Amino acid sequence: MPDLLEDLQVEIDGLRSEITIARKNSRDFAKRHFNGPREIALVFCLGRAADTAEGCDFLAEAKLLPPLYSLTRSLLESLFWVSWIVKSDENAQVFVEAPTHELKRHVRKNLRTGFGRVTDRVTGEDKTEELLESDWSKGISPRLRIEELARASGLERLYTQLYGPLSMQAHGIVFGLKWGSAEEELLGVMASAYTLLECVNLVVKTWIVKRKQTSPAETYAVLFPLRQGEA
Repeated sequence: MPDLLEDLQVEIDGLRSEITIARKNSRDFAKRHFNGPREIALVFCLGRAADTAEGCDFLAEAKLLPPLYSLTRSLLESLFWVSWIVKSDENAQVFVEAPTHELKRHVRKNLRTGFGRVTDRVTGEDKTEELLESDWSKGISPRLRIEELARASGLERLYTQLYGPLSMQAHGIVFGLKWGSAEEELLGVMASAYTLLECVNLVVKTWIVKRKQTSPAETYAVLFPLRQGEA
C-alpha cells in the first residue's frame, strides 16, 4: 500500500504541474495579437482542460471515483478537440459555431415533439410550425461526433481503447464491476488524467509557438511511453 500511495502522489504532482503550465500558457497565448480562429479556439480548449484537470485534482483528494472518471473522459474529449482543431482554420470555425447549432438542435427537437412552442409576443399566435419551416430550423449543421474527431486526428486507437470504459463510468453502467482496489483505480484514472492534460498542453503549445501540428505518434509517445512511436 505505501508504494501505491507514493505512485498516486507522483501522478497527482504531475497533474498539478501540467495544470500550472496550462494556466500560464492559456493566459500568455490569449494575449498574442496575431491569433486567428484556430489559435482562439485552442486557447479556449486549453483553459477548459485546465479547469477540468483542477476538478480531477479535487476529486482525487476526496477519493471520489465516479465523478473523477467523468472528468477524465472530458479531458480525453479535450485532447480529441484540440487535435482536430489544430488541423485547419475551417475546423476551428466549425468548433466555434457548434454551440449555436447544438442549441438550435435542442430547440427544434422540443418544438417537433410538442414539449415547447413559439408564440408571437404581441398577438399570442402560435408560430411553432412557421419557425420549423424556416431557414433557421433547416440551417443546422450535423452534430460533431467524438469518434469522428478522433479518427480524423489519427487517434482512433485511443478512442477505441479508452473512451468506451470511461463512458461506462460516466453513464453509470458499472453495476457489479470492480477494477482492482479503490486505490488501484484511483491511481489508474489519475495517471490517465495527468498524461491527457500533458498531451493537450503539447498539442496547443506546439501549434501556437512553433506553428507545427503534433503527430499521433508524438501524442502516443506521451500516453504510452514504453511504446514510443507506436500509433
